Amino acid sequence: MEVQLNSVTEVTPVAQTTTTAKTISKAALAAMVESGSKKEAIAAHYGLNTAQTTKLLKSAGLKIRKFHAPVFLLID
Repeated sequence: MEVQLNSVTEVTPVAQTTTTAKTISKAALAAMVESGSKKEAIAAHYGLNTAQTTKLLKSAGLKIRKFHAPVFLLID
């Protein structure tokens, strides 16, 4: 960004943010999903927000499923 002051040009550096991509193992992610971890817990574990976690799960082909306790007991 340049600012013109009394015919003197002052150049102010603009801070740039750099983000590094996180390396996430698909096997470890699948294990968390299979163990019943919720999206919020996965997001906290990897330091992501829930929208990023949704995209991560979709790109990995994984879905968070609701766990329902069985309402009956089947015996022989």
